Amino acid sequence: MDYLNKYDEMKRYLDDKFEMPDKTVALLIKFLGQGDGQLSKRARGKELVALTDEEIRDIENRYQEIFLEG
Repeated sequence: MDYLNKYDEMKRYLDDKFEMPDKTVALLIKFLGQGDGQLSKRARGKELVALTDEEIRDIENRYQEIFLEG
């Protein structure tokens, strides 16, 4: 249950700050989970190419706050 609450919190953050389809949000959260809160260069270069480096840092930091520190 804890994971679902964290997932929902991260999804709300992404929905509020970025315009991306639910499928992309799910993929982004999956990639962050696989990379312990960091996105791989492959993910940055392929699926998430529209995001700036600053946006990626913000997303990674928020993920870490919610999933790893919370």
